[in-house]
Amino acid sequence: MNRIFPIVLLAFALVFSGCASKRLAKRGLKFEQAGMYEMAADYYYHSVVAKPSNVDAVIGLKKNGQRLLDEKLLRVQKSYFNNNDKETVHAYIDAKNYFDKIKNTGVSLSLSETTQQYYQEAKPRYLESLFYDAQLLLDEEKFKESELKFTEIKQIDPTFDGVDDLMKISKSEPLYRQGKGYLEGEMYRKAYTIFNSIVSDFGLYKDSKDLRDESLLKAQLTIAIGKVNTKITNKEAPLLVESALSSGIGNINNPFFKLVDIKNIDEFINQQRLGSSLGSEIRVGKMLVAKAIINATILKFDVSEGRIKTQNKRGYIKKTKTYEDKQTGEERKVVEYDKVSYTEVSKTNSCAISVQYQLVSTETAEVLLSDVITVRKYDVLNYADYKGNSNNLVPGYWEYSNKKSSKDRIDDNSYAVRQLQQLLKASKKIKSASQLKTEALTDFSTRITRQVGTYNPEN
Repeated sequence: MNRIFPIVLLAFALVFSGCASKRLAKRGLKFEQAGMYEMAADYYYHSVVAKPSNVDAVIGLKKNGQRLLDEKLLRVQKSYFNNNDKETVHAYIDAKNYFDKIKNTGVSLSLSETTQQYYQEAKPRYLESLFYDAQLLLDEEKFKESELKFTEIKQIDPTFDGVDDLMKISKSEPLYRQGKGYLEGEMYRKAYTIFNSIVSDFGLYKDSKDLRDESLLKAQLTIAIGKVNTKITNKEAPLLVESALSSGIGNINNPFFKLVDIKNIDEFINQQRLGSSLGSEIRVGKMLVAKAIINATILKFDVSEGRIKTQNKRGYIKKTKTYEDKQTGEERKVVEYDKVSYTEVSKTNSCAISVQYQLVSTETAEVLLSDVITVRKYDVLNYADYKGNSNNLVPGYWEYSNKKSSKDRIDDNSYAVRQLQQLLKASKKIKSASQLKTEALTDFSTRITRQVGTYNPEN
């Protein structure tokens, strides 16, 4: 069966393409009869593409395609004799592209050798003229206009001598000047983006790489984790929040942010001094200084592992009995309910974290960012357990197991039964408070990453 299905699909596709090819060929014939051979050639072309074995379409394409190609070649000839090198070159390229397009279908047209010679003669003259004009525009600092001409040269002859270097200038120079303007205007992020695009797209151009590195250094906001204050009794909370902050800042996928460690500065300096005094090969490196510090105050850090609550519930097992009516002899059914007990178990674990943070500039003491991040996580365990066959268990209430009471109640309705069956099938697993704490800290860290990572002093 699995092998037959693809074969059926292939057969269907072939039938469909065959029908489409015939339909397109008929339209092509109508345009041909009307003398509109360009439209006819187009329909015949698509007909051959749909079904290369369509003989009528192949003949029609060869006939009308050649007519269209001859018209294109005539345009080349006229342009050549009018001493229009530009039109000669572009008209020939248009004709050659059409020739190749038809050739790819398997249909061969005739391309005049004479027009090829016209093209070969006009091409170097036109390219030299184009290159000269592009150079003049570049000298006049008309970068966009010169780039357009260099692009045209590349389209005609990708290997034309000197075009790559000058095109690099026409594209890079306006960006370079824009980048320097941003740098001088202290728009360091924009400057970095410009210089980085130059280096990425064009390689080394003037001192773009050095200016890119300078822009990044000035744009980069180095952040240190400061104090984590708290008035709550949870002793591990400050360390956990600090770790989450470090993870969040460290995970910012943005070159303009960098986490620095200021707690080990003294040890770092001592090691650098020791290495220098001992004459080791260790160089005293440049140490990154924090331009901003993120301080936090823990407002809430509640982790609750709930107690398991077990309740004894009263219900019924529904039974359907069949008996024979003694008077009529007909088979009848009667529903009976047996009193039973089952257990319902519930538990809730939770974690709630609320932290106020401030990102403060070390240079100006300005508060760059400030917010309160609150994360709540909880998981609920709630299931029912019955030791017997629970498929016919019905919720309700009964007062006495061995006799009837006015307080007895049978909730044999679709909603109540469905709710009980869901409890019977509910999961008996629950996330621990420790797991919820980890999830809450991860969410907190992610939100710090997002909030700080979108901060842009240049906006």
